[in-house]
Amino acid sequence: MKKIFSIVLLVLVGAGAVLACVKKSSQSSAVSNQKSAVSNQKSVVSSQKSAVSNQKSAVSNQKSVVSSQKELTILVMDSTQALIRGAEVRVGDRVVRSSWDGRLVLKRAWLEDVQRLDIACDGFDTQPMMVPAEEVSFLIVRLKGNYKAHNSHKGDVYYSYGSRTGASFKTRAASGDMDGMVELSAAMAVDEAMPMPAVMPDVPFEEEDAGYEPSSKSYAGASANISAGKLTAGEVNDFAKWQLWKSYQQSAVSYQKIWRIEPLQRYTVQVKNQAGYPVANYPVSLTDAKGNTLFQAVTDNTGKAELWGELIGERGQDASLQDGASAYRYRINGKAAEEWQTIVVDEPCDAPEGVDVMFVFDATGSMGDELRYLQAEMKDVIARSKEATGGLNIRTGAVVYRDHEDEYVTRISRLTDDLSTTQTFIDRQHANGGGDYPEAVPEALMGALNSAGWDAEARARIAFLVLDAPCHEDSATIALLHEQILNAAAQGIRIVPVVCSGLGESGEYLLRSMALATNGTSFFLTDDSGIGHTHLKPQTDSLKVEHLNDMMVRTIVEFSTMPTCEPSAVSDQNSDIEDFIPNPFNAQELESDPTIPHGKGIHYLVDVSGKLLGIYEGEVPTSHLPIGVYFIKSFYDGTWHTRKILVQ
Repeated sequence: MKKIFSIVLLVLVGAGAVLACVKKSSQSSAVSNQKSAVSNQKSVVSSQKSAVSNQKSAVSNQKSVVSSQKELTILVMDSTQALIRGAEVRVGDRVVRSSWDGRLVLKRAWLEDVQRLDIACDGFDTQPMMVPAEEVSFLIVRLKGNYKAHNSHKGDVYYSYGSRTGASFKTRAASGDMDGMVELSAAMAVDEAMPMPAVMPDVPFEEEDAGYEPSSKSYAGASANISAGKLTAGEVNDFAKWQLWKSYQQSAVSYQKIWRIEPLQRYTVQVKNQAGYPVANYPVSLTDAKGNTLFQAVTDNTGKAELWGELIGERGQDASLQDGASAYRYRINGKAAEEWQTIVVDEPCDAPEGVDVMFVFDATGSMGDELRYLQAEMKDVIARSKEATGGLNIRTGAVVYRDHEDEYVTRISRLTDDLSTTQTFIDRQHANGGGDYPEAVPEALMGALNSAGWDAEARARIAFLVLDAPCHEDSATIALLHEQILNAAAQGIRIVPVVCSGLGESGEYLLRSMALATNGTSFFLTDDSGIGHTHLKPQTDSLKVEHLNDMMVRTIVEFSTMPTCEPSAVSDQNSDIEDFIPNPFNAQELESDPTIPHGKGIHYLVDVSGKLLGIYEGEVPTSHLPIGVYFIKSFYDGTWHTRKILVQ
C-alpha cells in the first residue's frame, strides 16, 4: 500500500514538475517574445529616426543648394546716378567687376564668412560696406569721385551712363577743369560714357549718325496727312481729385506690390515771402525723428511742394502711423509735419523767366502706330510755347529711348534755347526694336534728369514722358526707377506721363504714382482721334477730351504762371486758363453720393493748375494763400459754377 502511495506521489510530483517546467518555459517564451517585439519596435523607431535624419539631411542639402544659388546684386553708381562700369570688389581669391550696366553680382555662397566688402574703382574713393543679411538681394552703393588721388587718370575713367545708354560720350578733362573735349561715338554698342556736366557744350547730331532716319520715313498703315492737332487725350490730375485717388489706391494693391510705390502719406508745403508772394525753387525736406531725410522737393511756380512719407517700399509699412501720429515722427524743415504747412520766409519777390521742357519718348516698334503723329504734336508744342507763356525764356530738349538689346538705349538732345534743334532731333527718330512689352524707362529718365542741363532757377521744369509700356519688373530695375523718381522730385522736375495705346492697368498705376510723386499730372490718349490702336481708359470718374497739343501747351502755361512783382498786373494774367480747371467730381457722382459735400454754399478752392486746396462751407478763407490767381468751384442746380478770384 505504501509502495502504491509512493508511486502515485512520485507520479504527481513528476507531473507537477512537468507542469512547472512547462509554465516556466511558456513564461520564458513570452518574455522572449516581448523582448523580441521591443527590439523590433526599437528597430522601427531607429529606422524612423534614420529616415527623419535623412530627410533633415536632404532638406539641409536643399537649403545649401538654394543658398549657394542665391545672389547679392550691388548697383554701383556715382553721385550723379551714373552707373559705374569696372568697379571691383575682392571676395577671398575672387575679384568681381561691375558689368556694363553697373551691376556687381556676388554668389551668397562666397559671402558665408565675409562681413565687409570694399567697392573700389580708379578715380573714386573706396567705399566699405557691411555684408547685408541673406534676405537682402539688392542694394545700391554710391562712390565719391577722388580725382586728386588719381590725378593721372582724371577724366579718363570710363563708365556706363544711364545703365546701357546708347549715346556714347567720352570726356577728357585737362589740368583740373571740366572744359575738355567731348566726343560723340557713333558706335552705339561700345556704351562707354561719362555723364555730361551742365557746363559741357552741346554735341550736335549729324545726318550721318548711325540709326537716324529722315522724317519722310513712314510706318505701315501711317497716313500721309500727318500734322499737329490730330491726337486726342484727357487729363487725370490726381491732385485735383485726391479723394478719388485714395479710393483708387484701395483697388490697386496688386500693382503697389509690383512697383513698391504708394503716394498716400501726403504733406503739402506752401512757401511765401513776407509780402505774400509765392516763392519758387525753395528747398523743403521731410525727415524722421532721427533727422534722416526721407523725401526732398523744391517749390513750384505757385510756391507749393509735395512731400511724401513711406513713398517707396512694401504696402502696410508703419500702418499704425495715421492722422496726427506722423507729427511726432516726421518733420518738415525742422518742424513737426502737418498735412498742410505754410512757411513764411524772408525772400524778395522773384519771378524767374526761365522754363525748361524735356520730351522723353519711347521709339520702340510698338510706338509705330502713333509716333509720327506724336512727333508732329511735340514740334507744334515747342513752336507755340514761347508765345503761350507770354515770352518767357523757353528751353527745350529731348530724350529718345528703346530697350536693352536694341540698336541703342537712349539718345539725348540737351536743353537749348534754339528750339529748332529740339524739333530737328525729334523729327529724325523712328520706331523700331523693343521686342517685348517693358522698355528702358529708368535709363531714359536718367538721361533726362542727369545730362540735360536743367536750370535750377527756372520757374518751371517739366518732363513729358511719352510711352506705351512701363519698365522691366526685376528688383534692380525697379530700384533704379525709384532713384529717378526721388531725383526728379529733389530737382523740382515735374514728370507728366503721356500714355499711348497698349499700356495696361499696372502701368497706369505706376505712371500716375510717378506724376504724383513729382508734383505732375497725367495724360491719356483716347480713341476719339481714330489714330493708333485701342487706348486704355483710366480709372477715374470722367475724362474731358482735348487735343493733345493744346493740353500740353496749357500745362506748360499752368506750370509756369506766376504773379509779377507788381500787384496791379496780376488781374490781367491767364484769364484763358479758367475753362480748363478740372472739377473735383462729376455731376452724376455728386448727385448719387450724399457723402460728397456739394450744394449752394459748399465751395472747392483750386489753384491755376487745378490742384484742390480745400473744401469750405460758407466763406472761403484766403489769408493763408500767397498772391496769385485762384478759382472757387461750386456745384448746385445740376451744374458747376466757377468764380475766379485774385489774392493780392
